[in-house]
Amino acid sequence: ARHLVTAGAPGRSLRLEIEGSGGGQWLIPLDAPGAVGSADHEVAHVALDGVEFCHLAAGHLTPREAAAGQRGDREAIRDVLYAAASLSRM
Repeated sequence: ARHLVTAGAPGRSLRLEIEGSGGGQWLIPLDAPGAVGSADHEVAHVALDGVEFCHLAAGHLTPREAAAGQRGDREAIRDVLYAAASLSRM
């Protein structure tokens, strides 16, 4: 379920963790384009190897094949992984 929040306000977030060289962690806001990612509102966590994420973004892996570590809201995880996979079509 999505919730609209005021631009600049914290909303539900997914923590995306890319492991390996050049990796890191990012809080992806889920509720509105202007929302801010917030650890206090984290509803899911996805961990991927850096090479695996690159293959996902390039369209060489499906979101089902790429999701190594997942925890939390399955719908949010699916939405973010499919958005990453769609980068290859831009």
